[in-house]
Amino acid sequence: MTTPARETVLHAENLSRVYGEGNMRVEALKPTSFAARAGEVMAILGPSGSGKSTLLTILGLINPPTTGSLRIGNVQVIENGQPRTSLERQRRQQIGFVFQRSNLIPFLTAHENVRLSLELDGVSSSESRGRARAMLENLGLGKRLDSLPARLSGGEAQRVAIARALIHQPSVVLADEPTASLDSGRGRQVMELFRDAAHSQGAAVLVVTHDHRTLDLVDRILEMEDGTLTERASAGTGAHT
Repeated sequence: MTTPARETVLHAENLSRVYGEGNMRVEALKPTSFAARAGEVMAILGPSGSGKSTLLTILGLINPPTTGSLRIGNVQVIENGQPRTSLERQRRQQIGFVFQRSNLIPFLTAHENVRLSLELDGVSSSESRGRARAMLENLGLGKRLDSLPARLSGGEAQRVAIARALIHQPSVVLADEPTASLDSGRGRQVMELFRDAAHSQGAAVLVVTHDHRTLDLVDRILEMEDGTLTERASAGTGAHT
């Protein structure tokens, strides 16, 4: 039985990033093209300084490219290195970003951290409360709703950060070393959350990681070396069956 084609939700074409000029010129990301499809998890591997985080911040509309184009869904976000629409609006509505550290707002509870991203999008207070509670309960944090970040374990804080990234059901989820500070068990749980989000929400998930123990959970593996991105011939068992 043939698996139906999945929609492309992110398409990058010739994205590059250059810093400095002349003798100080550094090509952090060489012209890079690839597509990410709905419902798949992609791992990006490579040594420190190879350009992984540079690529992720460009895809997340945090760091502008020097050249290239980027389409998210049906929206041409960047063309020939220039914004074609409000990057802030696209970032807020279409992208969920998870950092190596949870980066939770320290004076807000777990529940409030997750609610905030919805309320910034104009969701009513009552609806945002319900959705945030349901998301956190689904991630096993029902008893930690009123806890401040300082009272959470590393794994709990990272799950709150993932809830915050997923709560508005983004088309694209980007994660930069999200398991680096976690033990192997917690790290695997985090990757399982990304896989489940991709398959249930139809998001494209891109994870920069050094953790080879969880690669069986991803659909595709990309490798970055000296600013150049290539795709490995095979990946793990995270793909749909």
